[in-house]
Amino acid sequence: MKSKFALLCVLAVLAAAITASAHHSFAATYDESKTIEILGKVVVFSFRNPHSLITVEVADGGKKYRWAVEGPGSTQLANTGVQNDTLKYGDEVVISGNPSRTPDEHKLRMRTMKRPDGFSYGFTAEQQKATEQ
Repeated sequence: MKSKFALLCVLAVLAAAITASAHHSFAATYDESKTIEILGKVVVFSFRNPHSLITVEVADGGKKYRWAVEGPGSTQLANTGVQNDTLKYGDEVVISGNPSRTPDEHKLRMRTMKRPDGFSYGFTAEQQKATEQ
């Protein structure tokens, strides 16, 4: 009986360690010393936790690239007026943020987002710090 309990304890500790390592540091992935802006059309908007994901198709020099834009989770977005249906396939968006440390990855950590219809979303410095916790 004690060996089964010990085994369960070990498995619980391993499961907790795997979950804890799943969260990443933004600074390790994105270059926070740089900010860029992309203009493109929404392909997918994943309104989820722990981070939302927007796939944006961007035309650059006659070629099209798909950018993976990481944003805050659905709860934080909802608290600022963004809902699951705020972005739809084909919506034109301008997104600014921190690029990936690996430029060819076409990844961006979102700071602000605008649509031509006037909708905008963005972080103050304090809001950004809150998303990092």
